[in-house]
Amino acid sequence: MTTSRHKTHHGPSLTLLWQTSLAQQTKVFVGGDELAKLGAIVGQTRAGEKILLLKQPTLPPMTLAKIVASLGDKGLSVSVMEVPDGEAGKSLTCLNNTWERLQELGFTRSDTILAVGGGAVTDIGGFASATYLRGINFIAVPTTVLAQVDAAIGGKTGINLPAGKNLAGAFYFASAIVVDTSLLATLPRRDFVSGLAEIIKYGMIEKTIANESEYVAGPKPLFPFLEECLDEHFAYDHVALPGIITSCIKMKLSVVAKDPQEKDLRRCLNLGHTLGHALEAASDFELSHGEAVAVGLVFATTLGIKRNKIDKDNLPRLTSLLKRSGLPTRVPASISVEKLSKAILHDKKRQAQAIKMVLPEGAIGLVDYHADVNIAEVDQLVADFLSD
Repeated sequence: MTTSRHKTHHGPSLTLLWQTSLAQQTKVFVGGDELAKLGAIVGQTRAGEKILLLKQPTLPPMTLAKIVASLGDKGLSVSVMEVPDGEAGKSLTCLNNTWERLQELGFTRSDTILAVGGGAVTDIGGFASATYLRGINFIAVPTTVLAQVDAAIGGKTGINLPAGKNLAGAFYFASAIVVDTSLLATLPRRDFVSGLAEIIKYGMIEKTIANESEYVAGPKPLFPFLEECLDEHFAYDHVALPGIITSCIKMKLSVVAKDPQEKDLRRCLNLGHTLGHALEAASDFELSHGEAVAVGLVFATTLGIKRNKIDKDNLPRLTSLLKRSGLPTRVPASISVEKLSKAILHDKKRQAQAIKMVLPEGAIGLVDYHADVNIAEVDQLVADFLSD
């Protein structure tokens, strides 16, 4: 992974060139005014003249106009398709509608899907790109904290099935990912706070990533740094946010470069997600992804303490940070043990008699990403967690 910087009137802009072990390459652009450069960025990929821009209904009209103008200035033909907000957009119906639109537009392999939105939009855009004509050009413009630090980075694409989240998907790498931090200014507060859960997760796995990849941590570990700056007043314009987002992106890229298809180290990124994904499904997606992952981090830490992997003092540090950030730490009372346990058993990391989980181990920042939880234990573990 190589890095270059240049200054703009919006502050520093960062370009990361990411080479995976699959001999594929992605350019990641990070800055405060990247949308204005989007036409030029698209021109650096293998893009043809046609662009299908996937967007959510909540994308501000001024943002859409800026994107279309930048692409039009480079002679690109842009068609816009709206997909439903949130997890509703990650459906077979939405995927089929996207395929049909690509066919109507006469797309070739060199033409581009440009997904502008949160993780659900980049997921459906990436999966449609992976599967149409066995692979067309894909570019992601993540517009939420969660998507900028995690969902749009790393090549995981997918849709939901009735039985659970992300059960159909593919590894497919974007040719470019454009992270414009100014887009976070328009996020509703709940969406902004939801993304902080993934940032906190990175603080809990940073040392493992530094030990096992090319990632180089900063002078202060991320978790204690977050303990200093995250509170109810933390917002998109906080001076620390661009640096935090950049650190998370570098962690994710370093992990994926080492393990693009989640055979080993990449599993550490699933910290909090076993219970998190199950909780999303059990709540009928009334809980956001970040809210569910926040509770999942508490569950994983609690289990780590039960297994004597970590000191019990780590739990109040985590719950305090989550609460100060505005995130939940408990499963809603409306969700039963039975419903949550059943959802966990649909986890895609399940093996014959066990589920692979990521558990904190040792100091904050270190994890065991090979932990097994026996299927027979699940009901009792969930019951204990809900009763604590």
